[in-house]
Amino acid sequence: MKKRVLSIALLMTFVSAVSFGGIFDFLLGKKKEVKNLKAITVNLGQEPGSMDPQLLTDSVAIQVKGLTSEGLTRIGKDGGIMPGMAKSWEIKGNKWFFHLRDAKWSNGDSVTANDFYFGIKRAIDPATASEYAYMTYYIKGAQEFNEGKLKDFSQVGVKVIDDKTLEIELSKPAAYFASVTAFPTYLPVNEKFYNAHKEEFALEADALLFEGPFILKRWDHDSKMILVKNPNYWNKDNIKLDQVTFVMVNDTNTALNMYKNGELDIAGLSGDQLPAYKDSKDLRTYSDGSVWYFEFNTTDKLFKNVKIRKAIALAIDREALVNKIKKDGSKAGTGMVPFGFPGKTAKGFRGDYGNQLYSYNPVEAKKLFAEGLKEVGYTGPVVVSMLTGTSDGATKEAQFYQEQLRTNLGIEAKIEQVTFQIRLQRMSSKDFQIVLAGWGPDYLDPMTYMDLWVTGGGNNQTSWSNPEYDKYIETAQKSSDNAVRMDAMAAAEKILAKDFPVAVTFYRNRNRLVNPKLKGVKFRSVGSETDLYWAYLED
Repeated sequence: MKKRVLSIALLMTFVSAVSFGGIFDFLLGKKKEVKNLKAITVNLGQEPGSMDPQLLTDSVAIQVKGLTSEGLTRIGKDGGIMPGMAKSWEIKGNKWFFHLRDAKWSNGDSVTANDFYFGIKRAIDPATASEYAYMTYYIKGAQEFNEGKLKDFSQVGVKVIDDKTLEIELSKPAAYFASVTAFPTYLPVNEKFYNAHKEEFALEADALLFEGPFILKRWDHDSKMILVKNPNYWNKDNIKLDQVTFVMVNDTNTALNMYKNGELDIAGLSGDQLPAYKDSKDLRTYSDGSVWYFEFNTTDKLFKNVKIRKAIALAIDREALVNKIKKDGSKAGTGMVPFGFPGKTAKGFRGDYGNQLYSYNPVEAKKLFAEGLKEVGYTGPVVVSMLTGTSDGATKEAQFYQEQLRTNLGIEAKIEQVTFQIRLQRMSSKDFQIVLAGWGPDYLDPMTYMDLWVTGGGNNQTSWSNPEYDKYIETAQKSSDNAVRMDAMAAAEKILAKDFPVAVTFYRNRNRLVNPKLKGVKFRSVGSETDLYWAYLED
């Protein structure tokens, strides 16, 4: 069994420590050392985009937030929904009543219904500019207030009944709303603490307050985050880890070497690295539920033309991508919704509606591309920018696409590799032509993918708009009939495959090495991908 050792930076801290005992005093910096500290180190890969619950949009931040904060509900051990800060809830018509347990913030303040009210209000308030504001549109009046059509927030369906009771009135049925409240947009914010920090809120560890299992004790930007067990957490006795250190290493070879040296307890494997570990007891393989795609800026001179967008979609050999480049078990994309999500029957959404996309067809792609260029009046060499990440995996994928576009369409695609945060900023400001993007699910329903592309949606960076698409999504949102909902989303998916604001490429598979002594880790397709809530270290 592999020996666990700490990273050099942490090791130096421990070597110079003097033993006083007391686990929480040690973790909170009041004492220097404690015996039998249950500490692990995990690779995040990159810096979170934002730690503000109403502003965060990325899976990295969700990973950290899932350990330091807790919503009304949380995802349970079996993947279902379990009580979080709400010990119970009841439904009366379209009104949901959440009853809060006795819990405290990391500063000792009680967690109250007003904390949830304030957090949800921030998400809905257009001044916050939350990209996930649309996640609150289930709430009566939320969309109207967010769009400026309603000015009186008292008309929005969020009310504080008393310190321990929050009422949320929905504008339409949503049987899965309990799972929606586990998402960070619905997280509580301590109003007094927020007002004391204002512009600095959530930018540093000391500008955040925590009511989850862990406290963010240290944040070295673009380097590491150190989380320590929260002594005020209501369920602290069932949290078995004392400390989690997240490092930000985006090179898989470096991360693998760190794992082999005992400096990481969880590390990802690339497709090239996988064969050496296919029989290893450390290997964990799973689908993370993410779908990856070309996202086109439809206001661009070239990409406002549907034939050009479709040509690029047809010019990509997805089977070659997953089998020769990814090599990690990822699957070629056949629709916006990946496998594993519920549908009209037990076969699931993808099984019910099959391949809604397109096949690799470079001959047709070349024909469409020529027609599209003529329609937009474009002559001469075609040079486009392709925005992507900085990891080695992102580099290989981008180079594959670059060669496919050059060979099949004569496009010179210039790869722009930027940090995750810059990529998010440029997408928000529409400063791109093509982005190689991905989306992971927020809750266990196909809607988590399908409402991305509604007109004006907070995460619709394509600027694409289709009234028919919007109508199908609205039907699916309002109906309580599962068959009607699923058929409507399948019809909307067909429109995506006709208009091509995005071109789906693959569904991602993940391969992780996990320290054999680390037990109870849950890898998920919904919510925090690596859930450490039940994790523990064997002696």
